[in-house]
Amino acid sequence: MSDEERARYLQHRADMEEEARRRKQQLIATFMKNKLKREDAFARLNLAKINQEWRTILRNIKCKELKEEVEAVEKTCTECIENKNAVIKRLLCDLDESEDLYSTMLHAHMERVEKIIRIHNDRVNFLTELYELDKKEIIDNYQREMELYKQKKFELQKDLECVFYGLAEKARTDRLRNEEEHMLKKDELKNSFVSNRSLKHVTKRIE
Repeated sequence: MSDEERARYLQHRADMEEEARRRKQQLIATFMKNKLKREDAFARLNLAKINQEWRTILRNIKCKELKEEVEAVEKTCTECIENKNAVIKRLLCDLDESEDLYSTMLHAHMERVEKIIRIHNDRVNFLTELYELDKKEIIDNYQREMELYKQKKFELQKDLECVFYGLAEKARTDRLRNEEEHMLKKDELKNSFVSNRSLKHVTKRIE
């Protein structure tokens, strides 16, 4: 085998080995990938199982705690109900005693109120009679005073009419006197004016 053929052979052999190595690596990669997928699926399944078991454990613990809480609440409610029943019984006894006392006090109060009403009615009747007497006396006095007032009013009205007539007559007399005085002054002024004009006219003629 010549050197060239040997070189081609070696190159071909190297290529075949490289191809075999590449396929081997590819098969290994595919195997590892499939294995990883299976492992991942198993891991998710196991995690789901673990989570389910953990939830079951937590649920059981929570149920136990809730049961204990319910029992404690039930015990507390029972004690509270018993206490309230005792209080209700005591209050009912107090209520019965209070009703008896109220009935007694109400009866006594009603008797006192009726007595006060009788006294008040007697007093109202007395005051009514007294009021009627006072009213009659006031009306009689008012009527007498009104008669006196009307009589005095009539007399005063007559006096006022006399005074008014006198004042009107005086006013008329004063008005006539003032008119006469006014006319006299008017005549005096007129005469004085005429005299002054005549004097001025004579003076101008002399000049």
